[in-house]
Amino acid sequence: MKKFRDFLKDTSGATALTFGLLLVPLLGVTGLAVDYSMASSERANLQNAADAAALAGAAVFTGSNSQEAENLARGYLRANLGDKANSANISVSAKDQKVTVDIGGQTNTLFMQLLKQDTVKIGVTSAAFAPLKPTSASITVGDVYGWYYKRVTIVGMTPAGSEKMLGTVIYNPYDHRGANGRGTGSTVPNKNQMTTINLDGFDKLYLKMEVKQDGCGLGYKNPDTNARYVKCVVDNSKINYDLTLKTNNGQQANYLFVDGKQLPVDQVPKILDILSCTGTHQHAWEDGGGWDQQDFFYTVVTTCKAVDGENVRLTN
Repeated sequence: MKKFRDFLKDTSGATALTFGLLLVPLLGVTGLAVDYSMASSERANLQNAADAAALAGAAVFTGSNSQEAENLARGYLRANLGDKANSANISVSAKDQKVTVDIGGQTNTLFMQLLKQDTVKIGVTSAAFAPLKPTSASITVGDVYGWYYKRVTIVGMTPAGSEKMLGTVIYNPYDHRGANGRGTGSTVPNKNQMTTINLDGFDKLYLKMEVKQDGCGLGYKNPDTNARYVKCVVDNSKINYDLTLKTNNGQQANYLFVDGKQLPVDQVPKILDILSCTGTHQHAWEDGGGWDQQDFFYTVVTTCKAVDGENVRLTN
């Protein structure tokens, strides 16, 4: 009986028994940590590859060469990922001044296979901003109305701060009763005529519309602006404009409509919001008579280039 009591009190094998019971969960936790570390390392490798690809594509993206930028980004992915690029789900897009790279993949597990999970899904996204600069603009004159002589100009500013008129469209009224009272006239260039302007080499750009409000065209003046009817007489003196509107003036930018949308007041628009690097865009100016019917219509197609590789940056 004494031996039986001594056996019950004996604890010399408890440590081994406890360790044996805890061994399985300890191995599981350790395995999860190892698999997680491997997945994190693989995800970091994918992220580095996605970042490099997005930056490479953004460095050449000009807004109109999406396929070229996307192909270059894919080339960087193949170079950095090797055979892994063939098994990964890759999506590359170049638009809105950004090159975006998405990679969806998976990594094999070691210890989690005991839990019947052979792989872990991993995915990364990278986007790089591509600063663009307009290098040329093709302007096609559309419909122009009004009683007032108008001149629309693209103005370039050099890094030194000097300004240069790069391209001009002029409207010269001749029939105030035309177009149901809106007024008609002639333009230089003519309607539907395209003019391409070189914008390269300028630090900043803005659009300007100047208005001569006496109702007479170029080379004429109205000697009595209070008269009931406009009467124009020859005048070869220098034109004095009554109104000058500029897009780099936040209080005046709202006189310009881009693709049917009026620019906001109290805000200076970015030049790429006006001379967009993608597609064909419609401009319309209102000289102040009313917002419901604009007066000066033309289309713009802008060619751009990447500013330089130093300004390309990741956005997320």
